[in-house]
Amino acid sequence: MNRLSALAGLGLLVLAGVARAEVVAGDRVFIPMYSPHLREDGYATGIVESRQGEQVVVIMRELVPGKGKTLYGTCHPGAESPLSGAEVLSDNPDAPELRKTMKVDQLMGWRAGKDEYLERENLGTIYYKWLDDGMALPGERARFGAAKARRLGLERVAQGLDLAAVQIDSTGGMGFPVGAAQLLHGAPRALQAVLDQARTAPDAARVMRAIIDGSQPLLGEDMLGMAMAKVLLIVRQNWARLPAELGSPAAAARWPEAPGVVDAYVDALTSGGQASHGGKTAAALKAELRAALRAGAWPALPAGKVDGQVTHPWGDRTQDVSG
Repeated sequence: MNRLSALAGLGLLVLAGVARAEVVAGDRVFIPMYSPHLREDGYATGIVESRQGEQVVVIMRELVPGKGKTLYGTCHPGAESPLSGAEVLSDNPDAPELRKTMKVDQLMGWRAGKDEYLERENLGTIYYKWLDDGMALPGERARFGAAKARRLGLERVAQGLDLAAVQIDSTGGMGFPVGAAQLLHGAPRALQAVLDQARTAPDAARVMRAIIDGSQPLLGEDMLGMAMAKVLLIVRQNWARLPAELGSPAAAARWPEAPGVVDAYVDALTSGGQASHGGKTAAALKAELRAALRAGAWPALPAGKVDGQVTHPWGDRTQDVSG
């Protein structure tokens, strides 16, 4: 949590939107309190009371902490928060009032700040809609979000939405549900995009593997790692659906595209063989899965297991894989 506050505080140093040299008493300003994953963004607005050099005294009366935040930081007061150490003039929850001496580069113009906050909020809506169920989210909308994220300097979010766009397009369903066979037909393309990201962002690949093996929840701070894991989870879900769709596990095992999906999934999961999973190499995982298919069985794609169950990355729900 402290790391989250620190990242939010560091982000303030690169924000634009106010002609800082021209900030004078009486100006209305915006104080961003951003999080690296958008969902906990907050802000304050205020009026400049006075300025001496780069130090500005601001009276704040509009305080909007992000989800999970106090007014002074994430989860608990943090020294990195722009409101840390503020003088409380009124603690009335309906009419709070704080006074804080701040550096001018911690401020944005009120209108520019509000616009940027709304841009980030809209961007978060696109990303988390796909991460949840993606229903009716076309690839074009994900690409629009990726372009917006890059304009805001949120490259990790942009990369996550790039993956979302590839995954949506790979299904051929324009964001609407499709059958398991249709989705898996395009899955190697989406999994290749995950592998490409894993090769250039090994830290995100480690987050992805932690989500897949159940040691980390899907909802975290790394929006690229989360997106990489989401693609694998979608493939796993539809892989599990295919036997019912084709009539039996044996029929699914004879599906000609199954070996290609197996190889693409394992390559994405192991960063092209650079990492192991469950103590097994990529070659060993592929060999086991292919052997099961040749025997007419329908194997579960690799994930973390606890007593025969897969730990669900959203929390404590589990999916029985014994059958």
